[in-house]
Amino acid sequence: MEDKVQSSARSWLVVFTAGAFFFYSFIQMTLFSTDAMKEYFMERLSLGDTAAFGNFAGTFLYGTVIFLIPIGLLLDKVPVKTLILAMIALVVACVFGLTFTTNVYVAMVLRFVTGMAHCVAFMAPFRLAPRWFPSRQLALVAGLLVTFAVFGGWVSLTPMLALISAVGGHTAMLINGFFGVAILVAAALFLRDFPEGHKAEAAADGGLSLWEGLWIAAQNKQNWLAGLYIGLLNLSVLVLGAVWGTTYLKSVNPNLTEETITAIIGMILIGTMIGSPVFGWISDRLKSRKIVMLGGAVLSLAVMLAIMFPPSTGAALLYALFLLLGILTAAQTIGYPVIAESNEDKVLGTANGLGAVVLMGIAAVTQPLFGQLVALFGGGRDATTEQVQSAFQSAIWVMPIAFAAAIVCVLLLNETFKRESH
Repeated sequence: MEDKVQSSARSWLVVFTAGAFFFYSFIQMTLFSTDAMKEYFMERLSLGDTAAFGNFAGTFLYGTVIFLIPIGLLLDKVPVKTLILAMIALVVACVFGLTFTTNVYVAMVLRFVTGMAHCVAFMAPFRLAPRWFPSRQLALVAGLLVTFAVFGGWVSLTPMLALISAVGGHTAMLINGFFGVAILVAAALFLRDFPEGHKAEAAADGGLSLWEGLWIAAQNKQNWLAGLYIGLLNLSVLVLGAVWGTTYLKSVNPNLTEETITAIIGMILIGTMIGSPVFGWISDRLKSRKIVMLGGAVLSLAVMLAIMFPPSTGAALLYALFLLLGILTAAQTIGYPVIAESNEDKVLGTANGLGAVVLMGIAAVTQPLFGQLVALFGGGRDATTEQVQSAFQSAIWVMPIAFAAAIVCVLLLNETFKRESH
C-alpha cells in the first residue's frame, strides 16, 4: 500500500482488533508455560513423561505449519474479517472441548485444530496493517502487534498460575473459553477489511491464481530468509517461554520456587513486549531493517551464552538475563515489514504464509526435539537430579546454534527500507 494511506483511530482499532485474536491465540499456544498447567494436563490425559507431553504440546504447531500456506493463500482471496470470525469461533470451540475431554487423542486433535486457526490469528493482522498504515509506520505497528500477542504469552504464565491456584485447572480453562467469546464479539463489531475507497483497488488485484501467487512468493528469497530469521530468534519464546524454560531453570537452580521460576521465564515475554516496538521504532528511524536485525541477533547470541554459563544462578541475575534475552530477540519483529516491503499486496498473504511456514516449522520441530534431546542425553524419567541437569545443559545448545544461524540469514538478506520512497 502506498504512503498515501494515512493512519487514524479507525486504523488502530481495526488492526488491533485483529491483533486481539493474535493475543488470544498466543495464550493457547503458550498454555503449558507453567508446570501447574503441564501437570494438570499430564494427569488429566494420563501422560507419563516429558517426551509424551512434548508430542502432545507439539500438535498445536503441527497444525500451524501444515495450514500456513493454504491459509495464506485464502487471505489473498477471502475477506480477512470472514476468516478471523470463523477461526475465533473454532478456537473457542476447541478450548471448551479441551476443557472437558480426558482422551489424549481427542485432545491432540483439538490442539491441532487450534494450531491451524493460529495461522489466521498470526497472519491476519500483518495482512491488514499495510492496508491501513503507511509504510513508514509498518515496523512500529508490527512491533506493537507482536507486543500485544506476546502479552498473551505472559498471561499464560504468572496470571494463569495464580488463576489455577485460586480456582483449579478446570475452571481456569472455562474462563479461558469465555474470554474467547468476548474477543469474537469484539471482532464482529469492529473489524473491516479495507479503509474507505480501497475496496475497488483491492478487487482489481485479484487476477492471480492460487498457484501463481504461491510461485511468485516462493521465488522471493526474502520471504525464506526473513521467515528463518524470525523463527530462529523466536525460539526464545516458543521453546523457553512456551514449554521448556521453567523445567530448564529447575535444573539450573533447584532451590528456586515455582513462582520465582515462572516469573523469571515471564521476563522473556515482558522483554519481547518492550523490545518489539523499540526495535520497530529504531528501524524506522534509522531507515534500515538489516542493521537492526543484525545487531539484535548478535546481542541475543551473547546473552544466551551468558544464560548458559552464568557467574551466579541467583534469581536476580536470572531475572536480568531473561529480560535482556526477550528484549534482544524481539528484533525478530523486523522480519515482518521485510516481508511486507518485499512483496506486492496481491501476494502478501501468500508470502506471509510461506515465511510463517519456515518460522513455525522451526518451532514445531524444536519443541518436541528439545524434550527428545533431554531424554537422549540421559534426562529420562528415572534420571537422577545430576543427570537431568547435565541433559538440559546439553540440550540448551539448540539456542545459541539457532541464533548464530539467524546472523547468517541477516547477512544474506537485501535491505528493503528503500521501498519507502516508492
